[in-house]
Amino acid sequence: MSENTAFVMVGAPGAGKSTFARNFAKLQPAVIVEGDSFSGSWLDAHDQILEKLEQHVGEVVILDGTHYSREARLGALITLRSLGWRTVSAVVVHPPLAVCIAQNALRSKIIPRHEIVECHRRVEKSLRKIETEGFSSVIYALVTEVES
Repeated sequence: MSENTAFVMVGAPGAGKSTFARNFAKLQPAVIVEGDSFSGSWLDAHDQILEKLEQHVGEVVILDGTHYSREARLGALITLRSLGWRTVSAVVVHPPLAVCIAQNALRSKIIPRHEIVECHRRVEKSLRKIETEGFSSVIYALVTEVES
């Protein structure tokens, strides 16, 4: 795998995106840039993510976040390509809603159920055309049950 490769995680909260990213990074050394790890307003977090990406240009990077809409994914894709990543793949983690809700209950930062339901619905709707969004490839990760 080229060092100039980036992965954009896609899925609702509780889907298992961060777990997948951590496990993948053990097999293929990669820098994980987690949107959830930054504080402040959305704009502050965006600036912090951009700064971290700039520090790791040329490395394998996993951009961990929901990226639940075409617009969010397009923003990530444009940012990564503008910084020099040529191979940018989407990694879709989209288990059944019940799995997301159950895994959310195990988190330290619990997200309100209605937000998970809405995000899951939006991910599902937006996936219909993800193959046409300009990613180098779209990878579908299979998660069918709650991780222990």
